[in-house]
Amino acid sequence: MNPVFIGTEAIEQLMSWEALIPALRQAYARPYDERISPPRTFAKGPDASLRALAAVPPGQRFMGAKVFGRGRNQGMNYLISLAEQDTGEIRALIDANKITAFRTAATSALFVDALAAPGPMRLGVLGSGAEARSHVQAMASLRPVESLRVYSPTPANREKFAADFSAALGIRCDTAATPAEALDGASVAIAAARSHDESPILHAEALRPGMLLVSVGSTLPVQREIDVSVIERCDLIVSDMPDEAAHESGDMRAATAAGIAFGHKLHSLNALVRGEIAHTGELPMFKSVGSALQDIVAAELIFERAIAAGLAVTLPIQFSYKQ
Repeated sequence: MNPVFIGTEAIEQLMSWEALIPALRQAYARPYDERISPPRTFAKGPDASLRALAAVPPGQRFMGAKVFGRGRNQGMNYLISLAEQDTGEIRALIDANKITAFRTAATSALFVDALAAPGPMRLGVLGSGAEARSHVQAMASLRPVESLRVYSPTPANREKFAADFSAALGIRCDTAATPAEALDGASVAIAAARSHDESPILHAEALRPGMLLVSVGSTLPVQREIDVSVIERCDLIVSDMPDEAAHESGDMRAATAAGIAFGHKLHSLNALVRGEIAHTGELPMFKSVGSALQDIVAAELIFERAIAAGLAVTLPIQFSYKQ
């Protein structure tokens, strides 16, 4: 059987939050250890870099890897390869640019759905780019959104963001001149925007008891999004990759350097979904760095839908097979 290629247009047409979030919930409900989805590898040359993530999700048809490299011109492609867990045969090559945004937001929504109180959400959003947009869409697929307030350092960007979601959700969406203003009155805070100079954009004084915080903008040591005061203030920190978040996220490394202990309150998303965390605190945070488990679960969903819809392109190639 020849492998297939699935491109961005097919992914945009076929992916849905209503299918992806339950698929991820099912994957995280299964017990697994780090060997199933180990930390990424990061190869760096003088002017170019390459990252690779691999996973063998339990209970799934496929295993696979995502690879993406930043070239000397700062551009990049994302590629996911899927292989059968039964035979090791490569079945698909997938343009993973859109999958990355989908799986990140869907995983954040999984955290929020596990801990949010019943009823409508009030969203405070820091950032107006693709990640911020996908997060609002994912949250809105789970619960009604009562209000939304967005901060972006560029006024035109936050105005467009607010106008777009006011039309899409049929609610009032306001803009904010500061991060603290954006989070005023929010029940769910979404931080999806690093500053250009990598200085933190969110500080603890903007947080309120009962708020759920999602932070997705600091996945590498050089990246900063939230201040160390936020890490100190949050009484539960959940991560898709706890060890990687603790040692590779610039935010968490800064907290360690400042003498702020957080290991006792850092737990895995797997443990949260499986009901293994007894939490009665008032300020939980999801610190996402991304996981190949999410990529492969999302890619398998797209593979099945693309095959059924006739949108997978059969490649005129065959890989040599070793037994």
